[in-house]
Amino acid sequence: MDCIRRAIAVGWRSLASGLLALLVVAGVAAAQSAVTPASAGVQAAAGEDLEIYVMTMGPGDQVWSRFGHNAIGIRDKTAGTDIVYNWGTFDFQQTNFLLRFVQGRMLYWVADGDAVLTQMAYDRDNRAVQIQELTLTPAQRVVVRDYIMWNMREENRFYRYDYFRDNCSTRVRDVLDLALGGALKGQFAGAPSGMSFRDEARRLMEPDPWIYTGIDVGLGSPSDREMTRWEAMFIPRRLRDLLREVKVPGAEGEAVPLVGSERTVVTTTRPPEPVTPPRHILRYLVLGGAIALAIVLGAMRGQMELRTARVIAITWCVFAGLIGLLLLGLWTATDHVWAYSNANLLFFHPLWFAVIPIVRRSRARLSGAANLLIGLCTLLAAIGLVLAVLGAPQATAQMAALAIPPIAATLWLARRRTAVTARAAA
Repeated sequence: MDCIRRAIAVGWRSLASGLLALLVVAGVAAAQSAVTPASAGVQAAAGEDLEIYVMTMGPGDQVWSRFGHNAIGIRDKTAGTDIVYNWGTFDFQQTNFLLRFVQGRMLYWVADGDAVLTQMAYDRDNRAVQIQELTLTPAQRVVVRDYIMWNMREENRFYRYDYFRDNCSTRVRDVLDLALGGALKGQFAGAPSGMSFRDEARRLMEPDPWIYTGIDVGLGSPSDREMTRWEAMFIPRRLRDLLREVKVPGAEGEAVPLVGSERTVVTTTRPPEPVTPPRHILRYLVLGGAIALAIVLGAMRGQMELRTARVIAITWCVFAGLIGLLLLGLWTATDHVWAYSNANLLFFHPLWFAVIPIVRRSRARLSGAANLLIGLCTLLAAIGLVLAVLGAPQATAQMAALAIPPIAATLWLARRRTAVTARAAA
């Protein structure tokens, strides 16, 4: 029983970290970048002297780097400069960072850096780097350059970050779409991707089961809508892959690939990303079943085991209640729209705090109210189970597998103790 209690405690801390990870998940770069003097030279170059490319970086170890990163590179052949511009810059020291972090109002900005130094930094972190040279016309290169130079101005640099709709990768996508006259959006906005935002989060958070779980709990029903291929470009590597499909008019009017050439400049020893989103219903069912079994077996044995069962059940109530408060807070008090309308609230909700006194000690005068509360918690869990089986409006099957067994065991224990109290009072 002690090992189960320790596992629950460790699980709570790790799951809480995973839920907080929801607030920062995306492909970003955590270091600030200073504006280099070379950018001033880029502003004066003619389109014929510029080369435009997309630099795509693989995932890293930190939670904010799991989705990878990307940037637009501008090479000035005359001046001999090679500068990359990325929209994933933030600063832990910025004013009201923690408040904005919690509220979902994070400010990110575009920053520039030397291309070679950037590659070296990612090489040190064992993160792959690929470069796609783009076959843009001189006029299109000027559009890219001019927009970025406008965006680099102090009054234009900052933007409200959204981890699915407006991040480092969607900013790169939008600049290229601007230069191509809307060709990217025209080709991909109406094409289904076959995956949801939750699917992508699960796929890329697979290496860390606790972060994976926290994000799966924290994401609400908006994240289960199927993405278009245009929306899927919020993942840097998805953008890289889709750019390979784009054709643009060549010098003679013929269709040529947008990606003229592609090369890997930094290799990695990291394992490849999962191709499809992993699902672990059995893993969660085993964990939830183990907790439930400990409660039931303990309650049916001696007095010492009953105390242990009560401790485990109360721990579940605290755990589920705190998660519920966090989910309600994300929905009602923040701008984290992807956590809204979260059906996991049917399993994890603050009503569990009210169940604690029923499990902790029995009183005859509470039996009526206790049965009403137990019935309400049972009803919520039953609705959640039905929705999980239907898979709509949210993919909650994994969380149902985790939560339903402890819910059933805790409510059984609570009802059993209430019934014992009622008999004793009679």
